Amino acid sequence: MTKSISELTPEAQQKALSDFIEFYLDKFHNEGLDLIAQADTTGHIADINAWIMANTTFTHEELAAGLLRERGENLIALLNTINAPFNENGLPETPWNEWFKSDLNTIPQGR
Repeated sequence: MTKSISELTPEAQQKALSDFIEFYLDKFHNEGLDLIAQADTTGHIADINAWIMANTTFTHEELAAGLLRERGENLIALLNTINAPFNENGLPETPWNEWFKSDLNTIPQGR
């Protein structure tokens, strides 16, 4: 049985957020976040990205820790918005990169 990020124990939620932050930072620095941005109608990505841009001198580890500390609520809301299912240990039902690739194929092209 899967759970939303909000239904996880604090420990599992920490694991889920840490894993998602790694995925998010990779997409932020490389391929972009267009897929996720299409689902975010409340501005969480804008808040998260503004914090990242304000801290460009941080190391990867500092960015990851800072996002967890400073933008954890935005990340939880974003994960709820995209309906990300997790197991009880905080692992995503589908690994993030697989989820990204499969959802990318469902987006209409040429808009």
